[in-house]
Amino acid sequence: MKRTLNAALAGGDVRQVYLAELLAADGVQVQTIGLERSGAPLENCSNMAELFAWADVIVLPMPTAGAHRRLNAPLANAPYKLTDVLDAIPAGRPVLGGAVPQMIHDMAQRRGIRVCDYLQREELAILNAIPTAEGAIQIAMEELPVTLHGLSVLIVGAGRIGSTLAPRLHALGARVTVSARSCADFARIRSGGYHDLDTRALAGHIGAFPLIINTVPYPVLTRRVLADCAPETLVIDLASGAGGVAEDAGDRCRIIHALSLPGRVAPRSAAAAIHDTICHILEEEGLL
Repeated sequence: MKRTLNAALAGGDVRQVYLAELLAADGVQVQTIGLERSGAPLENCSNMAELFAWADVIVLPMPTAGAHRRLNAPLANAPYKLTDVLDAIPAGRPVLGGAVPQMIHDMAQRRGIRVCDYLQREELAILNAIPTAEGAIQIAMEELPVTLHGLSVLIVGAGRIGSTLAPRLHALGARVTVSARSCADFARIRSGGYHDLDTRALAGHIGAFPLIINTVPYPVLTRRVLADCAPETLVIDLASGAGGVAEDAGDRCRIIHALSLPGRVAPRSAAAAIHDTICHILEEEGLL
């Protein structure tokens, strides 16, 4: 490290706790706010404005936004409005956050603040897919009355998470089909030994899958698409935001919205990936 760095960590779940410990182990001076109920021996600060003025960098959680336009801070003693958080940040101070919605980017820009979304970094997106995939498999094993071995499974989407899920399910003996939209993705799916479907034309083709795992962050699973599914079909929706199950889908089958799985199933590993990504950003900014 070139010099001692002061870092303020605000809000978040247990991933943020582990992140604080990892940064402190690097020699970073770490203070936190919004982690009071974590039970960890952290240096908690009660005055957000003073904390942010002291810090060289401010690290917001992943996801950054909670409900009702508040900071995502499930371990805090009290809620924090996003407007209050952003108002406390000095203009020009480096701010890092994960899964930052456009609303926060717009609010920050009006205050002369630039928020860097570390989840947009390819290295973190790739590593974050691993606990997401493992968590989805854990849910499937807990919820299904049958083994994954020999089960026909549809993965909707061939992105990072879909590409991470497919070989793990295949290794467990599942019969894996992956849906995609591009010719290149179809080729990659077939080269991996999986079956393929077109995400744009799923209707009439998914009734044979007792397990469907969606990774596409827009409503591809509509009532029409799910029409031929059995009531006991399990849909695990991993997509962020509103997810991939359309509002008109109703109760065609069993649907589990499984958001933020890395923080739930492997928070220490997830924090290590966030830590490495943040360090890369800070090195590029000349702060480390």
